[in-house]
Amino acid sequence: MLKQVDILNRCPYIITQYSWRPSQNDPFTMVAQGRELLLLEDSVLEIIAYGAWNGGKVVDNSIYEKKGLSFKGGVPVNHKTIEERMGVRTRRTAGTDERIGVTALQDLLDTSEIDPSRIKLVIGATNVGDDKYDSGPLVRYPYKIIQEHCPNAHVFDLYAGCPGFNVAVELVFMLSLKGYLKPDDVSVIIGAENLHRAKAFKPDDTSNILFGDDSLATALKTTSTAKPPGHYNIRNRSEFTLKKDPVSETAHEIMKLNGNNTIDGIIIDNHLGSLVYRVPATAARVQQALAELMYPEQAAGGTFKCFREALEFYDQHIKSFAYDIMTLDAKKERVEEFARAYVESGKYKNVISVYLSSDSGTITLHDGANYTFQRPQKGVIDTLTRTHGCFADYIQAVSDGKDIFGDMDGKGVFLYATRGAKNLLDELFSSNGIKVEDIDLIIEHQANFAMIPLTLDQVLAHDPVEKKKIIADLIANKLITNVHERGNCSVVCMQRLPYDLERGALQEDTLQGFKINANIDQLKKARLILNDSVGAGMTRSSFLQKL
Repeated sequence: MLKQVDILNRCPYIITQYSWRPSQNDPFTMVAQGRELLLLEDSVLEIIAYGAWNGGKVVDNSIYEKKGLSFKGGVPVNHKTIEERMGVRTRRTAGTDERIGVTALQDLLDTSEIDPSRIKLVIGATNVGDDKYDSGPLVRYPYKIIQEHCPNAHVFDLYAGCPGFNVAVELVFMLSLKGYLKPDDVSVIIGAENLHRAKAFKPDDTSNILFGDDSLATALKTTSTAKPPGHYNIRNRSEFTLKKDPVSETAHEIMKLNGNNTIDGIIIDNHLGSLVYRVPATAARVQQALAELMYPEQAAGGTFKCFREALEFYDQHIKSFAYDIMTLDAKKERVEEFARAYVESGKYKNVISVYLSSDSGTITLHDGANYTFQRPQKGVIDTLTRTHGCFADYIQAVSDGKDIFGDMDGKGVFLYATRGAKNLLDELFSSNGIKVEDIDLIIEHQANFAMIPLTLDQVLAHDPVEKKKIIADLIANKLITNVHERGNCSVVCMQRLPYDLERGALQEDTLQGFKINANIDQLKKARLILNDSVGAGMTRSSFLQKL
């Protein structure tokens, strides 16, 4: 239950059953669960508009049934088994003659009042895109249609698997908090995955069944900055030559510079130019290679090869994010500026930036001291990203010497997506003094509909009988889905769902025994929104919005 209270007639604060109260020292510092939370008076970053590709061909399950495919265990592929396992009835596939990211950005420009000259960041939250052989950055195609209006914008791809949109939102949030982005600056995140045109999977791989093509462009406006006081320091920097193995060599170089010191995140500006280094992000593999160097006993003892042990160890000892970007201008200082923003936001203390070309690398260690994260009261209010590089092989691009195809460990992905949710969401909720029942609208990544109730089961602390009812109620009345109509649209899911809610494209239905989209009119009025996504890396990234 959410209420508002006016503190000194200056601003609203969320009050939940955790009973937030003003700090005795400062009326703008609230206390939740015994911790003081410093709040800003207003928003820092807000989502202001969407543009979309709404074309494509509707493809039902019959096309896969006719191919005579089987799931693991010899289960025949047909409409019934596809819906039972994945929740997918149809998906959309794009043509071979269209760059759908360009279409989405053009639609954003045509349907909104955004001034293109205010655009300061253009981020391609894409992994495969239209062409799996494209060396990148993939965002260069849509950027061409606005380049003359914003020639000085920072333009780059961001590779973080399906959570790429959420990670991009977090990066824009960090840059806004720090003051790198100024009030009224606009950032555009373009999610675009044309997996069928790109032939991302082998023809007989049942992963093809799950995915649909899609693209959206989302505009975010920086409304204010925080610029929390503190001390920023570049602790160390190194340049090195790449020889054979970029992952191992980068990890060893970081180990030389940082030793066993704590790391909150790794950002790599990745110019290696191949899909095998984008899916998963090279930073995720570096994270795991570094973990093996920092914890040799656990590596030798098999900790990282056992799902439960690896998950628990990472959640206790690693607790960091890892993702790649690929800058269009290829300037080394760009990734350093981004890493610095994470530190100066007050949310992270120690972040490593890496610039990788085809033959060399530059590593910089960024430290922050005495910064305090100030939560905005509206717009994007908090974010959290965690990567478990020990599971990087769960979703990967693999070269057989002749071609590159996606390879998915379905069981591993399912385990991570469901059992890996609790610690991250518990941390995000507790630091904001809320729990899942307080959320008005849940926007959950649609890797597979069957994952959603199991994910909710992990984060709810109730009697099993009561929990089952609560999960059904949350799915019916607080969650939106269209996986049955569009399939898993990878990184674009997190953009498509709120866009379809806003335009009235979601319909009430029943899926795998659950009522879905049963409360659409009320959800359009949602005030507290959770955006939660999981994917290659393996990475989970979430952010909260307060409208």
